[in-house]
Amino acid sequence: MFALAFVFLIGGLLAVAVDLSQLYEARVRLADAAEQAAIAGASQVVVGPGSAAESGGPPQLLPDFQAVCAAAGDAMSAVRDTTTSCSTAAGTTNEVEARVSARVPVMFPVPGEGGSITVTATFAAAPVLGGQGPVG
Repeated sequence: MFALAFVFLIGGLLAVAVDLSQLYEARVRLADAAEQAAIAGASQVVVGPGSAAESGGPPQLLPDFQAVCAAAGDAMSAVRDTTTSCSTAAGTTNEVEARVSARVPVMFPVPGEGGSITVTATFAAAPVLGGQGPVG
C-alpha cells in the first residue's frame, strides 16, 4: 500500500515539474517576443527633411508602429494563441511598450484559472538614431 501511494506521489511531482518547465519556457519565449516587438515598433520613426529628429529633437513614431510591433510579437513568440499589444509607454510619446501574453495549458487545474495559466511579458524600447543616445 505504501509503494502504491509513493508511486502516485512521484507521478504528481513529475506532473508539477513538467507544468513548471512549460510555464518557464513560455515566459522566456514571450519575453523574447516582447523585446523583439518593442524594438520593431521603436524602429518605426519619422526621418527625413522636416522631421523632429533632423532638427535635433526627439524622434517621432510613425502612425503604424503598433501594427509593426504587434506583427513582430505574434511572429516571434512561438507560443500558441499569443496576443501582442503595443502602445507608447506611460508619460512618453516616443517609447514603445510591448505586452505579449498567452494562455498556457497545465495538467492540473489551478483554482480560479482552470486548465491554463496566463503568462505575460512586457518590454519597452525607444528609438535610437545615428549620433544620438537612447531616448527616455
